[in-house]
Formats: sequence, C-alpha cells, structure tokens
Amino acid sequence: MANLAADGRFDRRAALDNAQRLVQQNKLSPAIEAYERLTRQDPSDWASANTLGDLLVRAHRADQAIREYLRVAHYLTSTGFLARAGAIYRKVLRLDPTHVEALRETESLNIQRFAKPGDQARRVEEAQARVDPAPVAADHPATAETTPASTTAERDDRHDCTWSLDQPDPSPA
Repeated sequence: MANLAADGRFDRRAALDNAQRLVQQNKLSPAIEAYERLTRQDPSDWASANTLGDLLVRAHRADQAIREYLRVAHYLTSTGFLARAGAIYRKVLRLDPTHVEALRETESLNIQRFAKPGDQARRVEEAQARVDPAPVAADHPATAETTPASTTAERDDRHDCTWSLDQPDPSPA
C-alpha cells in the first residue's frame, strides 16, 4: 500500500496528497476510495469526511453523501462547532429538502446559537410547537382558524405603521 511509511504505519500526509491529486485529475472513484481510507484511519477528520461527501455528490451517490454529511455534522455538534454543523446540515437539505433529521437539527442549532441565556427554554418550546402544532392547538382554544383575518392586525413600531392580513402588502416588491 502506497500510504504506509517505512516503518509500516499509515502515512496520513501521503494518503492526503494522493487523494487530493486524484481529485485534481478528476478520477472520482479512486479519489472516493482514498478519502474513505482517510476517514477510516481518522474518524475525527471532519474536513476529509466533508470532502468525501462532496465527492459522493459529484458521483451521484446522494444517499451515501447524506450519511457522510450527517456523521460530520454530529461530530461538529458534539465538539461545539455549531455554525459549521449547521452548514453541513444545509448541504443535506440541498440534497433532500424533506430530510427530517436535518430539519430538526438545523432548528435546534439555530436555537442554541442565537438564543439569549434566559430565552432558550421558551425558544425550544416554540420550535417544538412549529414542528408538532397539535399539542399547542389542543391547549389553546383560540387558534388562527377561529380568528378572522380582518380582526388580526399588528403594529410595526419600526416603520410606524399597522398592517392586517386581509390587506395587500404595501411594501415594494
């Protein structure tokens, strides 16, 4: 095996150089195999795993790419790299916009990243209500279905105006 050092151990640098060279030569199948070897040797190498996912997408192997992206996103979330994990989940959603796990994790990451310390519990409840609105509707008798649109009006203090759901949007398109 060309990726072994003189003492018989795995030479990560040589393997990475070989994998990058294969990508540059547009040899997709051998490059995928090289990146798979890299990720097997070092499962915490999320950069190589992300590249492997990208190569799998280029090879029209979306299911395998999604599995690889999810593995990377889980690792990044567990190590505290929430913004990067969110970017990986967005890659999954580009491949499959209805992927339930990616949708939930993206929402959860956004709550974690942007919530104020005291707000987090309330935002988690709101996010759960958006994902599964049935329990909230059962607890609250006044839902949007029972309120006519003409009586629903809100004030927007930023622009000193009032808008209603039954009126067309006055903002320029």
